[in-house]
Amino acid sequence: MKRMTQKEKDRQIRKEVRATVALFALCFVWHVGFGYGLSGVPIRVMNLPLWWVLSTPGVFVVAVAGVAFLLKKVFVNFPLSEEGEDDK
Repeated sequence: MKRMTQKEKDRQIRKEVRATVALFALCFVWHVGFGYGLSGVPIRVMNLPLWWVLSTPGVFVVAVAGVAFLLKKVFVNFPLSEEGEDDK
């Protein structure tokens, strides 16, 4: 694992926070958008309204896929302790 300076750690933490907030916003817009956007559509899937199928289980799928993407592409494993502290 590459040593990171405190500035690099702070930059990485901010990057991870921005990506997590963006995923939350995407999930929120997905859930509310399909929930309200399709509320008048009479289509049913397994006797459930289409808006429910796309908003509730759909947002779960989007969230799991988004977290998998964040873990592979955005998040970095690094110690939060100061350099030299982990030697104690």
